[in-house]
Amino acid sequence: MKKQIFGTHDILVDDYNATLIANMVDDPSATADADGQKYLMSGVLLTATKNALTSNNGAEALVPTTDATKAQGILRQDYNVAGGAVPASVIVAGTINLARMDETTRAMYTDDLITALKAVLPRVTVINRD
Repeated sequence: MKKQIFGTHDILVDDYNATLIANMVDDPSATADADGQKYLMSGVLLTATKNALTSNNGAEALVPTTDATKAQGILRQDYNVAGGAVPASVIVAGTINLARMDETTRAMYTDDLITALKAVLPRVTVINRD
């Protein structure tokens, strides 16, 4: 049976006070799991060669980064990118909840990363509440 993952991790706390953009997302470096699927998990920091807010019309896919200084947004939910780039909801402002992320992604959010993230996405607030 294939892993059911979608709809389980929406990290955004409050839709009303958030700013989201639609953009293509992809992870060309991802390795397929046993079922041949590739997942981008909610909370992943995303970047591109073009600025997603001012220079990218959504056609250039945002890809994962671990460098908070290059982040252009944060993936709102889990997406399967086994077939290549897919349209996704990207958070550029709002409150995100670490407790709703998978363990691996949550571990990436160190105090240093959160501090660096504030410089590039100043309207993103990070909380950790069950």
